[in-house]
Amino acid sequence: MAELWTETPALAAVYDVECAGRHDHDFYLELAAAIGAGSVVDVGCGTGVFAGDLADRGHRVIGVDPAAAMLDIARRRCAHDTIEWIHGHAADVASGVADLVVMMGHVAQYFIDDEDWKEVLRQSRRILRPGGRLAFETRNPTIDWAQRWSHRRQTYPHPDGGEFTSWIEVTSIVGTPESYAMTHQGHTLLPDGRHVTAEETLRFRSPGEVLAGLDHVGFEVEATWGDWDRSALTPTSPELIVQARRG
Repeated sequence: MAELWTETPALAAVYDVECAGRHDHDFYLELAAAIGAGSVVDVGCGTGVFAGDLADRGHRVIGVDPAAAMLDIARRRCAHDTIEWIHGHAADVASGVADLVVMMGHVAQYFIDDEDWKEVLRQSRRILRPGGRLAFETRNPTIDWAQRWSHRRQTYPHPDGGEFTSWIEVTSIVGTPESYAMTHQGHTLLPDGRHVTAEETLRFRSPGEVLAGLDHVGFEVEATWGDWDRSALTPTSPELIVQARRG
């Protein structure tokens, strides 16, 4: 994959402020407890908030992320000796070490190429013990995300003092209304006056494509949901949340 905005220290530093919601964290924490996952691999662990929450609840955790700037924050945040941090990708995790693999924060949408998506699913299956689970979410492509996101400015307190403002501009959408890649330009105006920009492309796959990919690599889908309240998946649900089992 191309270099991501997460490699930029100034943007990594404000990530937790912009993404302060708990709905996804709490959902996956409950799932890890419900299936009795002794060990969890967090693919795309970012700044380590979720990994730390897992460790606090007694799970052994491997957090893997390609962005050194994000992992630097994770290591400073979490001193647990039950967390292993890996600077890399799912392919860098040992085989058969996990009861649960999680890709949260819409990590699934960063795999733009269909072969890259199948590969991360294959690697997740390899990481899991027999009977282990994979869980992740992806946004419903039929919702007009471009309209929801474009030019919406929000101002937040900066962790080091002052305020920062961020917004995005959608620059291209390639595909069909049911399956496409959307590129946007992110803008962050920092307290010291710097205007940091970063381009990001996300892949919005149809539910059919997502489920077919899981089947292709040998996962059995156990459950799907349409939102973090565990409501049923419908054509207007904002999310496709998946729990799949390795046979």
